[in-house]
Amino acid sequence: MKRKSLLLALLLCTILVFTACGSKEDVQAPAEPEPAAEEGGGEEQPEGEAAPEGEKKLKIAYTCQDLTNTYFVDVANGVKDRCEELGIEVNILDGRADVANQITAFENLTAEGIDGIIVSPIDQTALEPSVAAAIEAGIPVISGNQLVEGSQAFVTVPEYDYGFAIGEEAGKWIKENLDGKAKVAIFDYPELESIIDRGNGIEEGILSVAPDAEIVARQSANSTEKGMANMENILQANPDVEVVACVNDAGALGAYEAMMAAGKESDRVFIGGLDAISEALNKINEGGIFRATVDIQPYETGKLFVDTLLEVKESGPIEDTIVIPMKVVNASNIGDYTLTD
Repeated sequence: MKRKSLLLALLLCTILVFTACGSKEDVQAPAEPEPAAEEGGGEEQPEGEAAPEGEKKLKIAYTCQDLTNTYFVDVANGVKDRCEELGIEVNILDGRADVANQITAFENLTAEGIDGIIVSPIDQTALEPSVAAAIEAGIPVISGNQLVEGSQAFVTVPEYDYGFAIGEEAGKWIKENLDGKAKVAIFDYPELESIIDRGNGIEEGILSVAPDAEIVARQSANSTEKGMANMENILQANPDVEVVACVNDAGALGAYEAMMAAGKESDRVFIGGLDAISEALNKINEGGIFRATVDIQPYETGKLFVDTLLEVKESGPIEDTIVIPMKVVNASNIGDYTLTD
């Protein structure tokens, strides 16, 4: 199994080096889940090769947490495009932040006898029976982002380390630009259990470099709308907040809008997020108060999900966790990225 994990790690590294890092945005949050390719299903094709004309295609599904989150839009696009490259039919199913939707999706997919399922779970524990039932029916299932016990492979970024990376970057900003002292707001998302570690990583990353920083607010925000509303409220109580670190770029972009509207554009202000979505990269490139994000290449992660599922389908479960590399993106390396309009 370790040999297979090594092969997957080498595949991801190759993708990271040779693939442009901008995001694709052709998947939108659908009103109803729809198939992303032509109807089909049947025999497996060798990895990397499209199904010959006239032969039935493999059919797989990806059920994600919420397609209002730009990160999952990018992941879904990676899944969709990799399946198109390989001649695989895929359904992208939006969980809409409600685990009941994912449970229903699993029931339908298992009854259909689909060829494989990738899940980025909303509630890891609640989905354990659904995953077990699918595997019992002979359908391989892998987890992405957060682990559902019983899955046959797990592809992820360690949540605490992910948060620590942007927290540490914020701490460096405080130390180098604010004499080690600042009032700080953190946007976390404790509604999703696994993200609690990410929020803790942010706080501890900041304090590891800037122990005199003062965390004046820690609020839940995983969308631009929530980030903007929370930042407006925080500024009413703490108008001198100068550093905001967030569990994703969507919340950070909301904080950015609120800070700009409040006239807080300043060489002292730092806003940072996670996921390296295209809008965040563009903001960093502008040289304003959105200073940093952390890149885990969601589009390429989607491709890796597909390749991992095919590996499990061909050779069985992968025991070792497949870790997605991460990299801080700031003014010093934004030139390495392909930006979009």
